[in-house]
Amino acid sequence: MPADFPELLDQHMRRIRASASAVATEIGMSREAVNNWRRGHSKPSKKHRDKVVACSHYLRLSEAECNQLLAAVGFDHEFAWHGQVAPVEHEHLFQLLEQARPYAILMLLSQAHMDQPPQQQLVINATRQRHPDRHLLAVQLPYSKRISVTDFFTFLGKQMNLPGVQDELSFEFAMNDLLQAQAVTLVITRFEQSNDSCRDLLAGILRNLTEMHPDRMQVILCGGAQLSALKYAQGELSLLNIATAHLLEFKLDAWLQSQTEDPSSTSQSASRLQRIHQLVGNHPALASTLLQANNDEVAMEARVIHSDLLYCDFNQVMQQAHLSRLQEHLNQTQLGPYRPHIQDPVLRQLFWLNLIRKDADLQLVWQSETIRQLGLKLLAEHGL
Repeated sequence: MPADFPELLDQHMRRIRASASAVATEIGMSREAVNNWRRGHSKPSKKHRDKVVACSHYLRLSEAECNQLLAAVGFDHEFAWHGQVAPVEHEHLFQLLEQARPYAILMLLSQAHMDQPPQQQLVINATRQRHPDRHLLAVQLPYSKRISVTDFFTFLGKQMNLPGVQDELSFEFAMNDLLQAQAVTLVITRFEQSNDSCRDLLAGILRNLTEMHPDRMQVILCGGAQLSALKYAQGELSLLNIATAHLLEFKLDAWLQSQTEDPSSTSQSASRLQRIHQLVGNHPALASTLLQANNDEVAMEARVIHSDLLYCDFNQVMQQAHLSRLQEHLNQTQLGPYRPHIQDPVLRQLFWLNLIRKDADLQLVWQSETIRQLGLKLLAEHGL
């Protein structure tokens, strides 16, 4: 039975002492609306699903907690089964990191609805196994756009167990002292979601530290569309400009193999799995939702067609895109070549929302025909 939404929201807000005003400001809702959610007077509507996701980021919820909060409203999960996405090729990733020049800085990028930050714990565990002698620091930047520089670096200092950190200067000194004593691997998640000025200061400090300690400092940055944009579109942070970027891809077949201890159990339901792939392609959250549900093929298709996750994602595109341009893409099955930075803003948004993907020939294609047809249907409801 799903948990009670008002109770969960209240619990998570109390955990970090977040006020209704603070939550409302961060997610773009009124204080009254947040209080109504918290008191059970109303629940988020389908069009406000993305506000619940933004709320989960601000409240520093894990992927599993975010899924639970969405389920309490009756929404689809935002992420694939927490901690169970297909393991990344860790050996390849560490080779990229260790061969990165001039400094060991790696950006791990993933489309929406994989574990975000992508497979953080798997990356951390693999780092510990490969480099047991290195000091591992894992940090998730605060979501708040309005946090002060002092509070930002104090927050980092506490997460990283760095003594005496009160501002950016003391943070840099503490990191420098640590690097003089031992080699460090720093894993940063949600780098792109924090306050711009604080993030810029952090990027500058990390760039300085990698120059001062090139053989002792490794940096792994995990994120998605916004992190990619900071490198390829804005290009103002030298830390990212010199970083090696790698896209983590969700492959349904590989993921299914990693979930199944008995190979025969997979073959017994091959037709069902093939149907899931036909319906959602390599969409991680939708695939895992369909696998968990004991539905027949008709019910599975209906679940995809009525998915609040797809509705919300297409709605985001329609709010920001030139609708005739979106219609042009929806009328095509082949969308052009994939590039690390997709120039067309509509295609770029569709890609990072995981509505389209790159295929084996490095061409952009829709995740599935069902998803493409749903996009056309929603566009028709807007009069096109």
